[in-house]
Amino acid sequence: MTLKDLSQQLGTHLPERDDLLGWIGLQQQRSFNDTAFTMIGAFALGTVVGGALALLFAPKPGHELRHDLGERLDGATQRLKDQSQRLKDQLTPAPSEEAETRHHA
Repeated sequence: MTLKDLSQQLGTHLPERDDLLGWIGLQQQRSFNDTAFTMIGAFALGTVVGGALALLFAPKPGHELRHDLGERLDGATQRLKDQSQRLKDQLTPAPSEEAETRHHA
């Protein structure tokens, strides 16, 4: 029996590292929200740093770059507004559905 075989056999029966540390009070398990917020924060930071580097190394003059960025920002803002309106429309029941719900209740 090799160490790998032993590890595979015992691996399903051993507690996780976070469980062991939690039992002795050294570390708590991270919740899904903690992990999600960490990932979102890392993504946002990477986006900001990448954008700053892109601006530093852009081949266009400043006024052209600002104009292009303004147009892109306007387009992105409009897409977000459209997306939020579609989501709101999907989540808001139609008036006929509200009347039906009240009638059956």
